[in-house]
Amino acid sequence: MFLVHIILVNLSTNVVSINTLSVTLTSKARSCTLYNMDILLDASAIMAIILNEQTRGTVIMLTKNTTLLSPEVISFEIGNALVNLYRKQKISESELLEAYRNFALIPIRNIKTDVEKALKIACKYKIYAYDAYYLEIAGRLKIPLITFDESMKRVAFNLKINILDKPSQTGELNESL
Repeated sequence: MFLVHIILVNLSTNVVSINTLSVTLTSKARSCTLYNMDILLDASAIMAIILNEQTRGTVIMLTKNTTLLSPEVISFEIGNALVNLYRKQKISESELLEAYRNFALIPIRNIKTDVEKALKIACKYKIYAYDAYYLEIAGRLKIPLITFDESMKRVAFNLKINILDKPSQTGELNESL
């Protein structure tokens, strides 16, 4: 196995990423397999991880060997969601703080949102601006989105954005619209 460093520049967003990929060479086929792709995570997927929810394993399996992306506002959205759970007395203050610390450990690359385009999506589909931020980024960068929000999945379908929602029987990713 070899490690390969690839420098990618997305000219539309001016985002530079340096990815380290594991490459396995097979002597017979003289081919290699690269594992890495960008995946956009929404707050529902992140909350599943940091709160050890039932869908946590699914998110972990779907994001193995990937680069995780989210809008720049993700830390605010996660903080707000945790405070809402605290206010509803579903988690304690110490659980809230522990969950936020766990969130801070997840290697997520923040992506700038074209807010004007996102607001147009929000108005057209009558959804929250936060949800539209994810959809704008996934559509613009043409990358899959992991969400457990059914209304966001419906809008993603209309926008032709791939939703990754469950591993297939063979352990590979199941992409669904």
